[in-house]
Formats: sequence, C-alpha cells, structure tokens
Amino acid sequence: MTTCSSRGRPVAQRVGVARQVYVGLAYKLRRPLEVVPLKARFLDEKGRELEIKVESEDDLWTLYNVLEKGDVIRAWTTRELKADSGSRRKAMRVALRVEKAEFQPFTTRLRVHGFIVEGPRELDLEGQRHTVAVDVNDEVVVYKEDGWPLHALKRVKEACSRASVKALAVGVDAEEAAIALIRDYGVEVLMEFTLNLPGKRDPEARRRELEAKVKELASLVKSSAERHGVDVVVVAGPGFVKDDVAAELSKDFKGKVYRENASSGGVSGVYEAIKRGVMTKVLRDHELVVEERLMEELMSTLARDERRVAYSLSDVEAAVRMGAVEKLLVTSELLRSMDLDLRRRVEEVVKMAESLGAKVKVFSSLHDTYRQLKALGGIAAILRFRR
Repeated sequence: MTTCSSRGRPVAQRVGVARQVYVGLAYKLRRPLEVVPLKARFLDEKGRELEIKVESEDDLWTLYNVLEKGDVIRAWTTRELKADSGSRRKAMRVALRVEKAEFQPFTTRLRVHGFIVEGPRELDLEGQRHTVAVDVNDEVVVYKEDGWPLHALKRVKEACSRASVKALAVGVDAEEAAIALIRDYGVEVLMEFTLNLPGKRDPEARRRELEAKVKELASLVKSSAERHGVDVVVVAGPGFVKDDVAAELSKDFKGKVYRENASSGGVSGVYEAIKRGVMTKVLRDHELVVEERLMEELMSTLARDERRVAYSLSDVEAAVRMGAVEKLLVTSELLRSMDLDLRRRVEEVVKMAESLGAKVKVFSSLHDTYRQLKALGGIAAILRFRR
C-alpha cells in the first residue's frame, strides 16, 4: 500500500518516519496483508492520523462508523470552480473538518460533509463547505485530535484482519423466491419473484414448470454469485423445492452450497436463515450473525432473570462500576453522538468495561437487532451475576 502524499500544511506534525503499524499493533509489517479487507496504518507516532485504503463496500461501512464530527479527513475530490469564462471541475486533495457523514447502502459510496481546512493554496478554499465522496479503492487519511479511541481502533483492526466473507441467501418455496446478498451492514435483496406454478389438478404440467423454474432460479443465483464475488450460497425454505434448487446449483457451481430448513420462502425465508443453523456456522464471525446471536442471548436472559441484564446508559454505567458486566452491547449511534458530553460518557463506560474484562460489541448493522438495541436506550449489558 502506498502512502498518501500531503499537500499544503500537514494536519498533524509528522514525528520521525511514518510507522507501518496496522491499527496500533505492536509490530512492523514489511508488506501489506495478503487478504483483501481494509488496510490501515498510522502516519504519526501519537496515533492520531490513520491512513485507510478502502477495499470493499463493507470497508466503507467501517469508515462511516469510525468517523465523528470534528475529525479531519484528507482525500482526493473534485470541486466546481467558476470563472468569467465559465465553470469547470478540478481534481484536488483537501482536508475536510467533518460535520456529518452519510452512508448510502448498496451504492458503494460514502459522502462526508464539512468545511475545508486545507486545500490548494492558490484557490483559497479554507472555511468553505464541501462534500467528499469516498468510493471503493479510495485512500483517505482520518485525523482525530484526541487520538483514536479504543472502540474505533478495535473496529478497524477487525476489518483489517478479517477476510471479507460474502454469502448469498436464497429463500424459496413452491410459491415465491428471493435472492439476497449478506453484507456486514445489512441484507441486500437482489431480486424476488413468484413461481406461478400451475394448479395441483395437473401434476405433470406443474412438475415440468417447477423443473424449469428451478433451473432458472439456479442460473440467476450463479450469475449473482459471479457478479458479487460470492463462493457461499445458503438455500433456505420448506419442503423439497429448496433441495431441488440446491441440487441444481451444485452441478456446476464452484463454491459451497448449503441447505437450511425455513418455514417459508422469499425474503422472510432469507431472514429466517440468517438466525439459525448453517448460516450461523458459515458466517460465524459475520457482523449480522454475531449481532443476532448476542441480541438473542440478551433477550432470553432478560426473560429468565431481569436482574442479570442492565439497559439504559445510567443502569449500564452502574453495573460496569460494580464489575458486573460480562458482555456490553452498544449502538454506533451513541458512540458517534453529536452531543460531545454524551459521547465521552459512553466512551468512558466502554473503556471501563473492557478494562474489567467485559466483551464489548458495537452494533451498527442496518438490521432488526440494531433497532432492538436502540429501543433499549442504545446500550445494554449481560451481567456476570444478579444485582
């Protein structure tokens, strides 16, 4: 990975030679990681300025979740320049003080809004509003005045060390089918359709039509897998239709095909498959699966013994101070709050919980589990003992 060059005044003073330290790990790397996830390295000795190479859509999601208001992001962009002879767009490298970031799911783009604090001197752009669009394969530098908090570094570290595993989930029964791509930040439904089989009074015609639909669906799944670089497919649904689709897929699909029982096909079958069986094993480290598993544990513990669970910031804060927290669940929204006092309070709770041995999971997916946790105040904990 090459180092992004800086133009104009540096955002942070470089101290010595930039260390090729991957997200705070205490060793030097002679070459980039041999896996394809996000790559990152500090450019200063104080751990404030991190260079990030975005390798995938999931990396954009990671970047979105570690950006906070007040950060400075350095990136290439274009800006319309007006003159008497007309206007033109000019490519330039700027440093932008972040006001807010917008993640646009399934569009491979992150938009960062803010004020220019550094740009080409001859254009005198400092203080002007601007929006930087970050795409896959872009390199950016993110500067945090107070240094990178532990939870943000942990998130980037996980993205650096985890090979990006994508999977297709197919929900199918005798009436409907859906194909969905499972990403870190949510489920992207690629297509859904009805099978429109003939009635059961003509079993032969129904059988022929079903065979044709199975082949058509398998072909669509294979083309979707090839287009999105997927080598794992989970076919879910009730009865024999899912078995027929899985068998047809297995004939010439180079990846792995798994089957999973579900009560229905279509999109509901896809979401049911995420919560159980094969999918949880295939994607055991996947964001959606981890969040689903933790939320199920939280809710089942709450149902059995409410004194083994804490939720709301004040309740969790008290439990952390008692050393009672075993697992802490917190939304990225709280950790990125515009309310600086609230954000620092949450960060302190997270830091204290980790120092006392608690496992911390930051929820950030566009999934039902995130909404469930948000309804509990955005933060909850499973306790080691009853209070």
